[in-house]
Amino acid sequence: MTRKIITGFLALFILFLLFLGVRFWHDTSSDESEADVVMIHIPKGAGFGEIMDTLSNAGLIDDQISFRLLATAIGADDELKSGSYKFQRGISQGRLIDALREGHSSLRVKVTFPEGVTIKRIASIASREAGIDSAEVVRLAADREFLKSIGLNASTAEGYLMPDTYFVYWGATAESLLREMSSLFLKFYGDERKSKAAKVKLSPYEAIILASLVEGEARIEKDRPIVARLYLNRLERGMKLDADPTIQYILPDGPRRLLYEDLRVESPYNTYKYKGLPPTPINNPGRASIEAVLNPDSNDYIFMVAKGDGSGAHKFSKTKSEHDRAVAEYRKRVRN
Repeated sequence: MTRKIITGFLALFILFLLFLGVRFWHDTSSDESEADVVMIHIPKGAGFGEIMDTLSNAGLIDDQISFRLLATAIGADDELKSGSYKFQRGISQGRLIDALREGHSSLRVKVTFPEGVTIKRIASIASREAGIDSAEVVRLAADREFLKSIGLNASTAEGYLMPDTYFVYWGATAESLLREMSSLFLKFYGDERKSKAAKVKLSPYEAIILASLVEGEARIEKDRPIVARLYLNRLERGMKLDADPTIQYILPDGPRRLLYEDLRVESPYNTYKYKGLPPTPINNPGRASIEAVLNPDSNDYIFMVAKGDGSGAHKFSKTKSEHDRAVAEYRKRVRN
């Protein structure tokens, strides 16, 4: 008899747990339209009662008592984090608590970082498109201890963040974003590709620096390996690179049309004043520009200028006289 009572009690308890699972972790809305998305902000230092009021006023919970009981039962009542969040109306109480406990929204957003994006622009896009703290992105990207923790032995994350489309939680941490972007980069730029850098007389890091210059200069796909070889030719001959993208990188109001006075700016990144590569990448190059440096074209070009015909293509030259004619043609097209 006692065994039957215990068995019956266990069955009821299991049914009760199933009920709680459905009650507290089952979303009541399948509408994923933007109109059904609620955005809330929980200030730092907010107590559990204040958080519940915010959620209640936003229509995310309709029963504060059951919400409190659930949060207390799973030990989350003092672990809910401050921040800005986006939630789908009808989200279950369980998922809501999980998201607040982890410090990010329950919604993933699509964020695209284009090739050649700088850390500052990554921070701006991440803030606008995903509610990520832009100042923290910039700070962590120059934090050596953090960079070391994500496998980057460098003074900056510039050059190590893979441009791509990501799906991230709204309000995710800067740390999680940089970790994901650097992880994708390191997966692409593995030992096999790093070993190819030696074939073009560069270290693996120098190859990424050069790739960032190619990314900043080339506007069409077929020009990338040509530009890569042109820069390598100039390096091998001991010539200054005269790379406009390095000037744009140091301009406080760039990118913009360059002036002659810009070429005289004092900076180790000014490749019009100093020979060799700049000290770090000047952006985060995409896969195609990295491949172009590791597998450059075979040519003797040492000069280039935009064609100015709207195609984005360059005119490449082997001699100064050829280049001067190409520059004259460019200026004529621009005037016309």
